Amino acid sequence: MYNKCLLSALLAVGAVSSHASFTVATFADPASGSGTPLFVFDKTNKTLDAGWSVDGLTLQTPGLIGGGSVADARFVMSQVALTELIPNTLYQMGRGQVKFYTSDPSSPFFTVDFDGGLFLDPFSAGASELRGNMVNFSGPNVPGGLSQEQFAFSLANAVEMGDKITYTASFTSSAVPEPGTLAVLGLGISGLIARRRRKS
Repeated sequence: MYNKCLLSALLAVGAVSSHASFTVATFADPASGSGTPLFVFDKTNKTLDAGWSVDGLTLQTPGLIGGGSVADARFVMSQVALTELIPNTLYQMGRGQVKFYTSDPSSPFFTVDFDGGLFLDPFSAGASELRGNMVNFSGPNVPGGLSQEQFAFSLANAVEMGDKITYTASFTSSAVPEPGTLAVLGLGISGLIARRRRKS
């Protein structure tokens, strides 16, 4: 068992050391249908709101120190202003923030700040996505030395209600580690191996 853990750890560090991007945090769409949306697009006021405050969202965190998953996670995204680039299809997003938390939104364990981004409305384009620009990850378990942070929400189950459209969504985020980050990840993995060895 110990050897398998060690092999997994070495493979993980090896994969990260290639300077390719790796997944930091991700979740599958937690909604059971369009009746429990995560996003609200206000077409008249050109704003986008998002959040999930009930059970059912499991955030996988392979890129955070300690890794693992957070059951019944919640998130809130600050209201984002939109500027229309292509009529009824593509919008430039203003600055915003996404906070993941377990019980208190004022104490997030993973925060995504972005200075802008693009929002593609599926009603006209046939697909939908929200991507941030100039992204920064923060939180108590976010390793230092990350670059090229990215995140995206893939929207689904669009429902038009007057001047608003609601969506369900899945989420993914990634980054590229700088050399110093590898040591931090290695220490985290070593700690996991040591704990498992003590238990067995």
